[in-house]
Amino acid sequence: MKLKALIGRNKSENQESTTGSYPHAGLLSSFQYLTRYPTTETNRNRLRARMYYQHFLGVDVLELAARVSDAAAATAKYKLPTMEASECVVCHKTLDPVAGMFQDYWKFADAGVYGRRKGGWFTDMFATGFEGEDMLSRERWRSLQWLGERTAKDPRFAVAMTEHVYYILTGRKVLLPPKDLEDTLYPAKSRAFSEQRRQTEAIAAKFAKSGFNLKTVFKDWIACDFYRADGLGTAAKDPCRQAELDDTGIVRMLSPEQMERKLAAVFGEKWGRLNGEMAMLYGGIDSKEVTDRATDPGGAMGEIQRILSNDVACKSVARDFARPAGERRLFPGIESSVIPGASADGDKAIEKAIANLHEKILGRFDAVDSVEVKRTFKLFAGTVADANEQKGLDKRENYSCRQGGAVTDDPHYTIRAWRGVVTYLLRRSEFLYE
Repeated sequence: MKLKALIGRNKSENQESTTGSYPHAGLLSSFQYLTRYPTTETNRNRLRARMYYQHFLGVDVLELAARVSDAAAATAKYKLPTMEASECVVCHKTLDPVAGMFQDYWKFADAGVYGRRKGGWFTDMFATGFEGEDMLSRERWRSLQWLGERTAKDPRFAVAMTEHVYYILTGRKVLLPPKDLEDTLYPAKSRAFSEQRRQTEAIAAKFAKSGFNLKTVFKDWIACDFYRADGLGTAAKDPCRQAELDDTGIVRMLSPEQMERKLAAVFGEKWGRLNGEMAMLYGGIDSKEVTDRATDPGGAMGEIQRILSNDVACKSVARDFARPAGERRLFPGIESSVIPGASADGDKAIEKAIANLHEKILGRFDAVDSVEVKRTFKLFAGTVADANEQKGLDKRENYSCRQGGAVTDDPHYTIRAWRGVVTYLLRRSEFLYE
């Protein structure tokens, strides 16, 4: 199905089209993309051109040359600095021709809809085109389609799409070549970059041969060592080796949306508070002012993690014990009456329950007699002992944790202890990161 060319209020506002159809060019001509990157009388679509290079060719135009140190001097010396001053031309010779491709989306630039500039396009900019090829005037009506055709033939396009998929899967951008030659780890970082670049280009080549079937990129990244690696077989004590392997694997902090989905999968329901402003504090985005997710926790994010672990454990543990053993998610093989230290069989049952929690919450398959299970058992037993030492401590579960048909009585303080264990596990990096 083809859309007809737009018709304005008067003939001069009609959309030019040789075929009579709207010359859409996928994302480039979409309302959402153009609105996300609006233009102004002084910017002249250069933002759109810069984002085009970054999104579709993987080129950061601002990195092509150093910033002009004295813009006023360049303006005073040249009539058209962007076309005459060498420090300006190095970027504008690339940027301005592509900016001209978006000229038909100018009149309502902030709304991202069709509308030509009154008086025609600017003449004090490099001619509309792409990478040294000027676009013929008869192609202007379909300029973004013209650009898209050349983009698909550019080898950088396949590489850029491959890099986007890597970011989707890992939450990290691909490595950039190291610049500091004086860095003692420069050789190791350079080798890491070279190895990742080799893998990226190999996947990109297969992507191009497949007719740009993006599924092949996902499959190839998932099958490669950069994605499948899960820790080192032996500890890498050499700093250079550590630097080489630093970007291998897929450890990433879960986004607010991912965290809510994981909580629902483990506990049967979402926390329900990682939305709105809370989500923004936890590194979320609103796709307007904030478009990049935080990948490392700050003070506020760490506090939210503590609140989450306390609240989820509070609501889940006592409620789970209230269910029949066969319907429990967290404690199917143990009762709250089992006390640590009372018998060898009881301790064994507690350790099995802990190993089950490690698997369900952390994704770890720890043996019952493993160090990790022993450490968590020590926390459980210590919490029970500490509660028994407190005089007058209420032998009922905390009031705020009794909601939703939860167990109320806790005569041995074991529910309190299990709540502490779940809180501890929810604060572990294995749960917060994937």
